[in-house]
Amino acid sequence: MAIKGCLVGCGYFSQFQVEAWKRMAPRVELTGICDLDESKARRFQTGNVYTDLAEMLDQEKPDFLDIVTRPEHHLPMARMAAERGIHVFCQKPFAETIEEAHQIIEACRNVRLMVNENFRWQAWYREIKKLLKAGTIGEPFTFHWQHRANDGLLDPPYPDQPYFIHYPRFLIYEVLVHHLDTSRFLFGEPVELSCTTARVNPKMAGEDLAIITLRYHEGFAGVIDANRCAPTDHDGKAMGNFRIDGHDGFLWMSDEGEITIESRNGKKFPHSWLKPTTGYRGDACFGTQQHFIECLESGADFETGGTEYLKTMQLVDLCYESAKQKRTLKIPASPPA
Repeated sequence: MAIKGCLVGCGYFSQFQVEAWKRMAPRVELTGICDLDESKARRFQTGNVYTDLAEMLDQEKPDFLDIVTRPEHHLPMARMAAERGIHVFCQKPFAETIEEAHQIIEACRNVRLMVNENFRWQAWYREIKKLLKAGTIGEPFTFHWQHRANDGLLDPPYPDQPYFIHYPRFLIYEVLVHHLDTSRFLFGEPVELSCTTARVNPKMAGEDLAIITLRYHEGFAGVIDANRCAPTDHDGKAMGNFRIDGHDGFLWMSDEGEITIESRNGKKFPHSWLKPTTGYRGDACFGTQQHFIECLESGADFETGGTEYLKTMQLVDLCYESAKQKRTLKIPASPPA
């Protein structure tokens, strides 16, 4: 029997998630699509169309609700689903504050809850995790992520998601949360961080440049270096490049997700692996959504369950606090209750 799902929120990103859900048929059936703008919901040509979320949930009685709206709507929508015994798959940013995230987790205490943090599911990061686990470059001692895009310099900025210009917290909250979460996936929990931010485009309410340094333990630290105002005519599928240095060599990932390895003796070779050619950025949506369904079926823990994801949200908040205080901050072992 198919697992029945409904989706609410038909803005820019929903197209990638609907495409992935369709590819999971007949295992998963998307029976309802909801948006206040009916025409946006109808363009997907799948499931029944609604403009009222409660009506959709009561009519369709799905197993799960995929929430693809902006964060200020997540709590009431998650609560509405949970009250009906419906599992929740919730887009990031998960919530506007950690306090609100706790409210969503509490509302969903009797159903399954997963945060849709798909960056760590880009196929090249899953492959890099395997290479690190296999000891391909030995013990890592540093990494450098570089994220660049030029949509922050367009007029108007961010045409696909124009509301970004009004966010008082932007680049870290909306974008680098991905890198912070994926660094946890690849390397574990950091113990200290420092962060510098700036606003390049004066039209922005929030920051559009950030440099974050993460320290994990003695002899291991990494940097996330990002801005959305760099002149570039190429937006690679991996949204930036990534280098990891280890005691036995280094690993380099291009902005297209190609992986190169160089050993300590200078031997350099491309890593051959089966890279996805379909779906959103390394088929990240399909990978994330497949994980959600597999865990619903098996009862296994989600990689980005609500409580676990508080650790990523804590890193985001500490980045802003570090930039404000202009100093390095220690990271508590547990996020604030």
